[in-house]
Amino acid sequence: MKKHFLFSTLFPVVLAIFVSVFFVPFACSNSITSSGIPFVIDDNPKDFMWPTPSYKNVTSPFGYRKSPATGASTYHGGIDIGAPQGSKIFATLSGKVIYTGFKGANGYTVIIKHDNNYESTYGHVSPNFVVEVGDYVEKGDHIANVGPKYIDKKSFTTYKDSTGQYTNGATTGPHLHFAISLNGKRIDPATLF
Repeated sequence: MKKHFLFSTLFPVVLAIFVSVFFVPFACSNSITSSGIPFVIDDNPKDFMWPTPSYKNVTSPFGYRKSPATGASTYHGGIDIGAPQGSKIFATLSGKVIYTGFKGANGYTVIIKHDNNYESTYGHVSPNFVVEVGDYVEKGDHIANVGPKYIDKKSFTTYKDSTGQYTNGATTGPHLHFAISLNGKRIDPATLF
């Protein structure tokens, strides 16, 4: 009877010590403890959120393509997401807004610098900016709206369509041009989701 009691009492303790010594260090190799509270270091960029949750149709993928509009590059450094004018755009990751303005072929643009050497660019947005340079935004915050195809003539744009009307950068219609850079190099945003 004493052997059974000793085994049933000590076995769980010995097993817990064995697991904590041999398995927990490997399972938690990305964990650090600060003030006794464990947290995980996550260098996996899969934490990015899709910028237009209601619209997921990629109308032009990352990479080489036939230029869809005058002034658009044949190398597409992002993805185009088809969405109607006025659709909400959300921050894909927390960070600091470092640019809002008109940026050539991207038209009206918002750029966010993230803490993990990533930078996200949102092009062809509405000129009625929701955020401004210096704002810190959290992942999921509303940062912009899909802009119009046509804009009033401004001194900073030369982009026009076949009708001669000025456009929101090199665009054939309302959509979000979404780009991601890692350490200054463009990467395919589709690989982050």
